[in-house]
Amino acid sequence: MRELSNNLLKESALTACLCAPGVVAESLELLMQGAAAQAELAACMRCDPVLALRLRLQPVDFGAQQDLLRALLLAAPVASGAAQVTHAARWRQSVGVAHLARTLAVRAGVADAEAAWTAGLSHNLADYLDTGPTPPAHTADWLAELDPDGWLADAVRCHAEPLVRGRAAHPLVRIVQLAYQLVTRAGAVDSVDVRAALAALQLGAGEAAQLLGDSQAQARQLAQRFGLIDASAHTIPPGLQPAVDRSPLGPTHGGGLERLARLYAAQAAQSALHGHFRQARGAGRVFVLLQDAMRALFGIERACLFAPAGDGTLQVTQLIPAASGLSALAIPPDDAHSALPRALARNAPQQFERGEADAALVDEQVARLLGVSRFICQPLVLSDGRTGVLVAGDAVPGLGTLPLWRFVLAECAEILVSPPSAVPSPAHAAAAPGDDIPRDRARRAIHEVANPLTIMRNYVKLLSDKLGADSAVQRDLGIIGDEIERVARIVRGITAVEENAPPAEALELVSVNSVVSELVRMALGTLLMPNKVNVQIDLNPDVPPLPLQKDLLKQVLFNLAKNAVEAMHAGGHLKFTTRLVDAEGQRQVEIEVADTGPGLPAAVASHLFEPVVSGKGGDHAGLGLAISRSLVDRMRGHLSCASTPQGTHFLIRLPTMQNRQASLTTTRYGSM
Repeated sequence: MRELSNNLLKESALTACLCAPGVVAESLELLMQGAAAQAELAACMRCDPVLALRLRLQPVDFGAQQDLLRALLLAAPVASGAAQVTHAARWRQSVGVAHLARTLAVRAGVADAEAAWTAGLSHNLADYLDTGPTPPAHTADWLAELDPDGWLADAVRCHAEPLVRGRAAHPLVRIVQLAYQLVTRAGAVDSVDVRAALAALQLGAGEAAQLLGDSQAQARQLAQRFGLIDASAHTIPPGLQPAVDRSPLGPTHGGGLERLARLYAAQAAQSALHGHFRQARGAGRVFVLLQDAMRALFGIERACLFAPAGDGTLQVTQLIPAASGLSALAIPPDDAHSALPRALARNAPQQFERGEADAALVDEQVARLLGVSRFICQPLVLSDGRTGVLVAGDAVPGLGTLPLWRFVLAECAEILVSPPSAVPSPAHAAAAPGDDIPRDRARRAIHEVANPLTIMRNYVKLLSDKLGADSAVQRDLGIIGDEIERVARIVRGITAVEENAPPAEALELVSVNSVVSELVRMALGTLLMPNKVNVQIDLNPDVPPLPLQKDLLKQVLFNLAKNAVEAMHAGGHLKFTTRLVDAEGQRQVEIEVADTGPGLPAAVASHLFEPVVSGKGGDHAGLGLAISRSLVDRMRGHLSCASTPQGTHFLIRLPTMQNRQASLTTTRYGSM
């Protein structure tokens, strides 16, 4: 067995260990199911040694902090490519020993089954670190907090020792030793030392062989469930270790698909952290949440916060509990040798490592009092407008450059400077005269919608990269991406004050024919074909680009198409036509949307563009056409309707360039 260091293995190293991608994915899926799947979630995460130990070491009630747990899972580095081959072999051994140790504990009745599983799962955790930049310390030290008597740590520390040395050891130690021998030694069940150990537990060789077979079968089933490759089918040359980036959400070296997958995870993790920090009420709570995030995501257990005192020196604050000795320090702001004032002067993170030749003695004292060998100094704007220095101990090298670290600090600073408003009173939450939705409710809805939009946006990018540049689906993905951006713009504009909205004159040249084509392609599989509606387009190639807002035209056309489909309950035909016409002494572009539905009742047709009037019945509010009329008016056009029992025709007329003057911010010609 490899010689391990006697130094404490810092938890920051654990955050860089690879996890099984299938376990992470299934955990995320279960997490989304809420309280109903808590038991399944816990059981799933117990199947990965890295995740299990990271979660056990967090003094955090994750049941109440789902956002932080989601961010932790999304930030976990996962095995992929060549790294997955190595990872699968180690994982199979971890789970195999864990299964067998638990079974032996239950069968013999001499040790706690849960403790046996934990020790068995963690026995080879050091192997997950052997490609790291520094030799790993003894992983048994990670288990110290889980068992004050130290039996868990002893079981991991001594798992590979000869069985004869453990004859009189604690039962948990003996069981993990025995499970390790049975799983890793071929024919171990027939050896003298194993038979003696089995006899001490009142187990026979035949029964042990049966238990071993069952445990191996369980491990294979779990490997299949989580999509782990069978390591026995792959050969890894001796000494070959895959190059992987072990920084949480740091740069990746994989292909485009892996890069986009990590980007998606990073942004989703940021969304989760955004929700995590929105729980804060007051500066004290903000720093509690900050410590939870640092501990869960970056393995930072020791931290403190310095802020400028009345005399200008940096002194420790009580916003983050720290060793009492730190309160005796007062660091001058002009001490260029200390990393703390240097971080303030440069407004950038600064690293400190004990033993540096030119380091300030005060930095050595800060590290000693924190009980760390290195730390990062991070400037942080506080609630009173001052800039303090967050000192995070034993941070991974280069932490200050990681996007997720910067995001955590930015979220913290934002809450400190602009804390969330208190929950409004019923009177305050009531809608103002003329408001349809209370503003605070609208803002909350906008916030909730923004997060899934971000996820969808990045998932589209992921699919686009996977399909390749020459795929015929790329155009469809582009349309979907455009629609997501359009929804985002609509959502952002919900609470916009009228006078602060972008002026209608800020236009772009848009190909009307392209907008119609994109709409049909977008709606074909989701709106038209499922409802048995045949669509036809007749586009005049002489129709010139028009100065307008593309989103407005697209929304109008979609509303009209949706109304037409809903009117044709048994299917029918829908036709889009573009043409140039002379109307009211002007050259105009006419867009016709015609269906073969039953037509509109006269009572409905006479009030067609008024709100709350609908010929569809049910829950339809009839707002679509009223909104469409207002949007066409904003485009300085005209919307009309003609309806007979044979169908309904909507006409949109829009002025061409020669009929209006407008300042164009962008010139864009769509492609057919």
